[in-house]
Formats: sequence, C-alpha cells, structure tokens
Amino acid sequence: MKDFLLNIDRRIIFVFVALGVIIPSLTAFKLPIKPTPYVQAIYNTVEEVAKNKGTILISFDYGPGSDAEIQPMALAILRQCFRKGVKVVGMCHWPDAVGLAERAFAEMAAEFSAKSGVDYTFLGYKTGAGTLVLGMGQDFQGAFSQDTQGNNTADLPITRNIRSLTDFDYVIALAAGNTPEQAWIPFGQERYKFKFGVGCTAVMAPDQYPYLQSGQMNGLIGGLAGAAEYETLVNKPGKATGGMGAQSTVHLIIILFIILGNAMYFLYGRQKGGAQ
Repeated sequence: MKDFLLNIDRRIIFVFVALGVIIPSLTAFKLPIKPTPYVQAIYNTVEEVAKNKGTILISFDYGPGSDAEIQPMALAILRQCFRKGVKVVGMCHWPDAVGLAERAFAEMAAEFSAKSGVDYTFLGYKTGAGTLVLGMGQDFQGAFSQDTQGNNTADLPITRNIRSLTDFDYVIALAAGNTPEQAWIPFGQERYKFKFGVGCTAVMAPDQYPYLQSGQMNGLIGGLAGAAEYETLVNKPGKATGGMGAQSTVHLIIILFIILGNAMYFLYGRQKGGAQ
C-alpha cells in the first residue's frame, strides 16, 4: 500500500479531477457564496449611482478566452444597472470584445426593455489604449463621435451631456489584460480622479491589490468566484454560480492529493532514516 501511495499513477488523479467536474455539474450541488468586501464595494457604488439615476462607463477589455470568467460579471453588472435605472455607456479596448459586449447588452436590454441611446449605448472598439483614455478625458464626444449604430454621441440622450470622463459617476473595466494598470489608472483615474472599479480574471486579481490599497480603484471582482459573488448580490444565479461547485470540488481534490503526497513523503522519509 505504501508503494502504491508513493507512486500514484497520474491518470488516477486525472480521473478524480474529471469526476470533480462532472458530478457537481450534473447535480444540484451548491456551496454557500459570501460576497467579499471588494466585490461588495463595486455593487454598493452602482447602488449609489442608481440613487441619482446616474451614468456609468463599462470598458469591455477581454476576449473569448476569458468569456467564462468575465462575461458573467458583465451580465450581472448590467442586470443591476438596468434594474435600478442606471444608464450605461459601453466601449472596448480589445477588438475581439465587441461581439461579447454586444451580446451582453442585447441579452440584458431584452430582459429589461432597455432602449439603445436612452438607457444604454455601445461605442464599440477604438485603438489607442492610454492615448484614447486621455482623449476621452479631454473631449469624450471627440474621442467617440458615434456609437456602433452610427448615431452621433452629441445627439444621443445618454451621452449628449458627457463631455469628459469626469462626467461619469463610475467607470468599470472588465479586463483580461493590462488595460487597468497600463491605460485606465495612469492616463485616466490618476488624471481625472473618477471612481474606478475592476473585474478581471483570477490570475490577474493579485496584481490589482496595490491599486486597491492606494485608493486608485475602489473595488475588484476577481475571476469566477468574484462573478458568482456578484450574481449573489443581484440575486440572480448564473453561469458563474453554476460553475463554483465544480471549481471548488476540483480545488478540494487537488488540496487533498497535495496533503496526501506530503504526508507520505515525510512518513517514508522518517522510516528510511530510521532504517539507516
């Protein structure tokens, strides 16, 4: 038995991991989800904006490879905004985010009967990164003169009074790359001092904590877990919540194998040392 445990075939581990994904996905297995303070902060800020029927800007800076983690965040935030009467302006730094953003707006607009140009508008993709953010701060309508439907932003009810980034009540970047720290913070938030929140992939989340501690961003939604927490806050479980059972089970299986491996190593080491 000792030799078996010390030399577990990796295929056995793969089988356990596969079962950890399949079984929770096919059952009603759920774990309690408690929103963390940084996720709660973004939700609370949107609620504050809702009290004044304000406007937020959402930057869709991710691609299909991050759809599973970030798209549920986008849907949950849009659901909260449309439910509470917050106007939303969307844009992209990533060209491959356009289809994802359009899909999110279409789904939520249909659910809440939101009107394009009045309740929301989508400006599409534009190159420039930091330069674009600077331009939006100096002359927003000059940076984005039209939305994706060809309407002039100066004429749309939702954007006619938006002259600068400072006119938005909140800016949220949903990112799978470095646009928060390379574009939005140095060229936008630091210069124009708007409230700024970030939703990102789990692997990116640890790198954002210095900006949270400095106050340059006030909230963070990290990975699938963060998306599930936001779905909990808006009281509408979605794909993120559904995926947490499988993710948590697989993490637990990996932890148990790590514990087993270390325990067997130290046990075998002591026995070997005693024999010598």
